[in-house]
Amino acid sequence: MARTPRGGRLAYRLVAAGALGLSLATAAQARPVGAIREIRAGANTDVYLFGLAAGPDGAVWFTDSGCMGRGRCLIARLTPAGAISDFQRGSAAGSVPLAIASGTGGDLWFTDQGARPAIGRITPEGQITEYRRGLTGGEPFEITAGPGGDMWFTQQGARPAIGRITPEGRITEVRRGLSRTSVPFGITAGPGGSVWFTDRGCINGGVCAVGRVAPRGRITEFTAGLQPGAQPLGIAAGPGGDVWFADSSGAIGQASTAGRLAESARGLPADSSPVAIAPGPDGDMWFTDEGAAPAVGRVTRGGAVREFRAGLIGGSQPGFITAAADGRMWFSDEGGVAALGAVTTGAGPARRAGPAVTGTPRPGVPATCAPARWTAWMGRRPSSRLFAFDGYRWLRDGVVLPGRSSRVHTPTAADAGSRLACQETATYPLPLAVTARARSAAVTVAP
Repeated sequence: MARTPRGGRLAYRLVAAGALGLSLATAAQARPVGAIREIRAGANTDVYLFGLAAGPDGAVWFTDSGCMGRGRCLIARLTPAGAISDFQRGSAAGSVPLAIASGTGGDLWFTDQGARPAIGRITPEGQITEYRRGLTGGEPFEITAGPGGDMWFTQQGARPAIGRITPEGRITEVRRGLSRTSVPFGITAGPGGSVWFTDRGCINGGVCAVGRVAPRGRITEFTAGLQPGAQPLGIAAGPGGDVWFADSSGAIGQASTAGRLAESARGLPADSSPVAIAPGPDGDMWFTDEGAAPAVGRVTRGGAVREFRAGLIGGSQPGFITAAADGRMWFSDEGGVAALGAVTTGAGPARRAGPAVTGTPRPGVPATCAPARWTAWMGRRPSSRLFAFDGYRWLRDGVVLPGRSSRVHTPTAADAGSRLACQETATYPLPLAVTARARSAAVTVAP
């Protein structure tokens, strides 16, 4: 995560995902906490798996930045069934997608540092649209969903800034409070409508800091409490209201809503280098460590740290990390052999039991979709009304029926003899914002 993407051409097909048990399957939860499995993607001279996000379709989405401007890089998706698909449609020649994040409107958004830097949007079907107007710098880096449905991103380069893009694609940037030596890096939505970020300005002759963007756009940076030589990178909101960050100089830090910073190296190896952090469904924070002994780690709200290494590929460098619908934490591996990995958290998968079509559907008689049963993560279950893409859909012979978004559906005469099913989509509230889908068994519509 802390490195610069390298050149190469895409040369992988992750067709072995299901065979390795790395689909978003429930069976994985039988493994002990900290169990790691990885899917090899190829040598990182050809492949550079970078950004990673849980999508609104229940899949894990990731970027491959390996082409580094020589052709078209890819955005790809790993479905809950273990199928891999990749997308280029709509991206510009020379695009280099980096970070990716799920938006509240049902699409995913990504940063593009290619020949024509942009902020991009990709639908769950793979259609890409890119936006450039208002982007005054050439190096958008990380991105996150923020308050009010907008996406926020860090802007590096000659004109560092914190940027915001609306669902319609209107970009604005905020700079007051940053210096010319600032290097904005990680970013996350925080409590109270604020947005938090990390600043690696110390590598550019300035200072490293943790920053906050207030709801009205005022930027404040905090340094008191950082250890000497600190380099905060990844940042994420935690379950208790605090914001957590990974310090690649060898610590895990917390920032209170008032900006009080505290760091601890307790439980970390002396040569550790945490780079990314994210909340887990078990209520703890999970991070990646690119140090001399690479690992995926867990830190409790009380600060207890434990790292896991068994199962990592030799030469591993875990990067981005995110929770997914199967209850595991997924991460991108930027090591000598590029890979996607998953680590068991001990939390169950989101779906406990799928929805069901009640009764015997027949034309003119309403059919009802009995809700799915979901697992409680952090003491809360997902909601089927949290975002616009949540809720119910009806399918006839496997095809979604347009406009049918109620729990109740009345088949018509044209439906007789067809196979009817319902689907429920639900999302866990922040800070997780993980979406899961569950589909019922299909039943035949009686004459």
